[in-house]
Amino acid sequence: MVQEGLKLFALYDKLQELFDEGFHIIPSHLMVVKSKELSRVIDSFPDAIDEGIKMAKLILRNKEEMIQDAKNKAERIIQDAQDEKRRILDESALRHEMEEQAKAFREKVLQECENIKMKAFGEAEGIRIASNEEALKMKDGAQAYAQQILGKLEQDLNSLFQVVKNGQQYISELRNVNDETEMYQRNEQQRR
Repeated sequence: MVQEGLKLFALYDKLQELFDEGFHIIPSHLMVVKSKELSRVIDSFPDAIDEGIKMAKLILRNKEEMIQDAKNKAERIIQDAQDEKRRILDESALRHEMEEQAKAFREKVLQECENIKMKAFGEAEGIRIASNEEALKMKDGAQAYAQQILGKLEQDLNSLFQVVKNGQQYISELRNVNDETEMYQRNEQQRR
């Protein structure tokens, strides 16, 4: 899971590098970056997050295998104990005492297996919750960063739009001045 976190930091570093390499059109407002590189970095975020979730699922699967192994071992121990009990009972007159010992041993083994199972379930649940929380944090971080970038882009576009509007207004004012100058010149020529 640490490896997936490192992948996300590497993607963040790549975004920072793209930003640093970008060409500023309007300083502090608008810049050009390599769109293919930016797209490739953005597309890599879901894969990095998915790797964390896959790792958590693998850990949970391993925990289930451990629980099954513990159950199998317990069943083998119980079976071995029962076989031993039968052998001893056939050879000994202390049948009742041996049955009590076997019963106590069986209960002890079952209790130990139950303890192992509960511990494994607890650890697996803790890992699952931690993995989900980490995946959500990574996802939230990626979304917040994307939102920040989009907000910055929106500001830059608004600034550029204002520059265009100002340019259009300036050209319109120049036309009006030119039109007025032409009309004045025509009127002056007609008066003469």
